[in-house]
Amino acid sequence: MATLAIDRTPAVAHPPLPGLARDLLAVAWEPGAAPPREVRVRPELAERLCAQLGWDAAAHSLLGEPAGLPLVVDPQLPRSPGFEVRRVPPGARTRPLAATAA
Repeated sequence: MATLAIDRTPAVAHPPLPGLARDLLAVAWEPGAAPPREVRVRPELAERLCAQLGWDAAAHSLLGEPAGLPLVVDPQLPRSPGFEVRRVPPGARTRPLAATAA
């Protein structure tokens, strides 16, 4: 009797995220916290993030896979930590990004 081999490799292989992107997403999706609405970063942090990811800053505005969080550059943020996660308010309905763009 022949055995069937099951291929468990993902259809699309994504390279691992650099430390900065991974850390921002870890804070954004912290267990027990409200879902993130957007991630705001200082300009120098955005430049470093884009350099690590190999992005053109003007062409990328979403961080993470598969849906992505809006990444907003905000020079008014304090230098430390240099970012903030804006979350969905309690009781608010969350909608997919595709629905909000229409």
